[in-house]
Amino acid sequence: MFLVETWLKEEGAATLIETCPPNYKFYQSIKDNKRGGGIAVIFSNKRSCNEINLGTFTSFEYLAIKVKTDHSLLLITLYRPPTFLSDFSTLVSAVLTNYDRIIITGDFNIHVNKSGDSNGKDLLNTLDGFGLHQYVTEATHQLGNTLDLVISQPANINNISVSDITISDHYCVLFEFPFTIHSNRETGATHKRCINESAQQKNHRTY
Repeated sequence: MFLVETWLKEEGAATLIETCPPNYKFYQSIKDNKRGGGIAVIFSNKRSCNEINLGTFTSFEYLAIKVKTDHSLLLITLYRPPTFLSDFSTLVSAVLTNYDRIIITGDFNIHVNKSGDSNGKDLLNTLDGFGLHQYVTEATHQLGNTLDLVISQPANINNISVSDITISDHYCVLFEFPFTIHSNRETGATHKRCINESAQQKNHRTY
């Protein structure tokens, strides 16, 4: 599960511990001394996952998780405040060199559903230049815009769906991607991930 704009600080680890089902663990990224932001990834401890540091980018927050499979698989979740394409391009250029497949999810705050939106066109052109595809085509926000994205190489992602779970102004995005677990050589394992399941309660937003 990929969570963005958690609004959690150091003490927020206790909240994530309570949130995790049995036999699950998490990584988180926090914004020290600043309101808003924050990212967390929750995953089964049956999966061999490690957080990867890809450098510091001033225009967005991210968590990069390397998953041990028969291919080199990197999962990146990010939260983007305005103006970030240059840093984003630097990040994508770096990871495409080292990983066979990447999946990038998160709240991009860009209206990719609007053909006349210059930021949306710039982002989609950037993705096309890297051979990446943006899969979400439905509104992911109550105002009708597509802000929460799932990005990967073509044909990597299956069964995209968007659900209004009525706890936030953002909707829950579900998708599936197939991969083979390196540790036990399972074949065709498919795992469902949920991004941007959000709630704004008691002056903070939890995804």
